[in-house]
Amino acid sequence: MEENSSNRSNEKTINDTKKIRTAQLSLGTGIFLSVTKFVIAIFTGSLGVLSSAIDNIGDIFMSAVTLVSVKKSSEPPDKDHPYGHGKVEALATAFQVAVVSAIGAWIVYESIRRFIEGYGPKRTGAGIGVMVFSVVVSFLVARKIERAGKETGSPALIADALHFKTDVYSGAGILIALLLVTLTGNPLFDSIAGLVIGIYIIQATFPLIRGVLDDLLDRDLPGEVKGEIDGIINRHKPMVVDVHAMRTRKAGSTKHIDFHLVVCRLSTVEEAHSLAAHLEMEIEEALGDSHVVTHLEPCEEDCTLQKGCEEMRERMLNLRKPGKDRDREKYYFED
Repeated sequence: MEENSSNRSNEKTINDTKKIRTAQLSLGTGIFLSVTKFVIAIFTGSLGVLSSAIDNIGDIFMSAVTLVSVKKSSEPPDKDHPYGHGKVEALATAFQVAVVSAIGAWIVYESIRRFIEGYGPKRTGAGIGVMVFSVVVSFLVARKIERAGKETGSPALIADALHFKTDVYSGAGILIALLLVTLTGNPLFDSIAGLVIGIYIIQATFPLIRGVLDDLLDRDLPGEVKGEIDGIINRHKPMVVDVHAMRTRKAGSTKHIDFHLVVCRLSTVEEAHSLAAHLEMEIEEALGDSHVVTHLEPCEEDCTLQKGCEEMRERMLNLRKPGKDRDREKYYFED
């Protein structure tokens, strides 16, 4: 009914708002941590703290890209982009991977250089304090961003959460290194910590690369999602004679599904359309942010289900229907 169409629209608006606010939190946190660490890195001369500050600069750029991408991907379809702007998030994630990898490579290079030259931090007390604070803040923010990313299905937010997770692990490593420098007086622990952090940052981008390729190359939706779709379709048999040529993909947080729907060849256009619209609505309600399209086909002339066709045709007309503005609201745009 129209209420269901309104509920789906409200759900998407809530998700879009959550994504934007979470991206704003990420950006503000990144700026605050980066400025704090830079001041302490200059004061102490610690490569570990400096590498963490530079990593936070990367977080700032990434968070800014995430904020722009989630805003853009939330825009409705238009004349030039009839499928929407969901893949902007995948492109933003690809950019994040490139920048994070470059930061990791620089940290590895600088760690090796300082290790060879025997350079280390001069003052460690302030560095230890700021890293304890950074680890706690990064842990809390990473959990919030990751939770929002999973709830809204945003790959850009999930990628953003990874940056703050790396801050937690790298910050803990730097903290241990500074404690060892303080206890032993050996400055090389700081360079070793930087090297380990750089390598960790680079390898942490590998899963994101897979996710970006999946989105850009239109990889099929996971088996559990397709199983949920099949379950909904099977519940409507024998009104649904058969389904084939199903295709699924994901663009940003939006799932796209299309398939051929075989119905009784004696059904009227109104009856068949009623079934198709009902199936599309139920699948979209189950999957959340999604777009379902069906193509109707008649069953074979010797189909055995034609014996009960009259009963099925009546059931088709009595199915729950979406609101009258559903199609225009979700899939159409002004020229």
